[in-house]
Amino acid sequence: MAGTSRKNPVFANPFYVGLMVVSTLFVVTALGYLVAPNVLRPGQAAQGESSRAFAAWLDRYGPLILGIEFLIMLVSGVLAMVTDDWFSGVTTSGSQTGREEVLEPIAND
Repeated sequence: MAGTSRKNPVFANPFYVGLMVVSTLFVVTALGYLVAPNVLRPGQAAQGESSRAFAAWLDRYGPLILGIEFLIMLVSGVLAMVTDDWFSGVTTSGSQTGREEVLEPIAND
């Protein structure tokens, strides 16, 4: 393994960091959206007004928020994959991707 390696290559690409943050927000929003109907349903345990108001707001705007978060995840994921070679620090002479193969001619016997 020649060359230097970074201590944490995940944080080298800022689009990966954005992808992780938005993905975490997506999961938290999805779980909140799944729990909101249980908070709104009249039950045995009494909920506070603020939790009912937040559950009603999330029930109303949850699909829009999830859609926006999904689009941001999609864009940041594509950008992370496209810019991976640029942020990884791979330097090659004459190659943009650093993945060129050397093909040798086949000798006919």
